[in-house]
Amino acid sequence: NNAGVAVFKKFMDSSLEEFKMQMNTNVYGIYNFTKAVSTNMIENKKGTIINISSLAGKNGFVYGTMYAATKHAVMGFTRSLMLELREYNIRVVAVCPGSVMTDMISNAPVKPSNPDKILAPEDVASTVKSIIELPDRANISELEIRPTNPK
Repeated sequence: NNAGVAVFKKFMDSSLEEFKMQMNTNVYGIYNFTKAVSTNMIENKKGTIINISSLAGKNGFVYGTMYAATKHAVMGFTRSLMLELREYNIRVVAVCPGSVMTDMISNAPVKPSNPDKILAPEDVASTVKSIIELPDRANISELEIRPTNPK
């Protein structure tokens, strides 16, 4: 589950419509996709659900109140779902990347000081691949990935 949108602005400058748009994609999108695949996983007693959250799901930041709220919801959903589905041998994982060089960060009000040092999408993809390749008996319930030295 890797759909995500962000409107980076201070809370007092935000609108309810902007917040709803982020909730619809970042939270309801994960709900809908998970609902669609989990029945089959339960029947087969195996599977892996990986939700791409964000470090914003664990910390707040200026210009990110609405976005962080959606990612905190993703974290709560993922943590609870992991406990619910593990009896069916289904792994549920939250991957929490820091800044990744995507269109989302290109449109942020505060740009990275050294874009070459922040994460590339391939770094996150490699992390997801590593999780999938774990033995079925192993589950990394949460994983943070951040730039080694973003400055």
